[in-house]
Amino acid sequence: MKHIITIAAAMTLAMPAYAADPAKPADAPAAPASQAPTPAAPTGTVARAQFTTAINDREPADAVTSLGNDQTRIYYFTELKGFEGQKVTHRWEHDGKVMHEQAFDVSAPRYRTYTSKTFDPSWTGEWKVSVIDGSGATVSASTLSYTKAEASPAPAPAAQPATPAAPANKP
Repeated sequence: MKHIITIAAAMTLAMPAYAADPAKPADAPAAPASQAPTPAAPTGTVARAQFTTAINDREPADAVTSLGNDQTRIYYFTELKGFEGQKVTHRWEHDGKVMHEQAFDVSAPRYRTYTSKTFDPSWTGEWKVSVIDGSGATVSASTLSYTKAEASPAPAPAAQPATPAAPANKP
């Protein structure tokens, strides 16, 4: 019986250590049950970004920095690395006004994508496309000058056939 009383006394003395933290006063505010970890800042790089007049086999056909308004379709191509699992947006702006946004869910470590825009010929001026990461930060931007197309020169008049020379008189 002595052993049972000794064990019971030891348990009674030990219980308060489990019931409350002696380092904190009873009226201290409780710690939040669980804090969500701060999401990591989006990472990744834009390996290539360019305006182009066409896309062939998921690659840009050319690189352009200016376009005449006799052409109305333009593409913006990007190759993204390290953005897998994130959302990336192409933001098209004309003279500082947002004209179009297209978001992509990046599904691979290397991701090639493009957007296109059909311009009204009157929308001359500077166009900018920004690549925006999931946190809203601009990670790349390119500009394009959309200009009034130069009038092509008038075709030269058709050449008139030469008048045959009069036969020379022989003495």
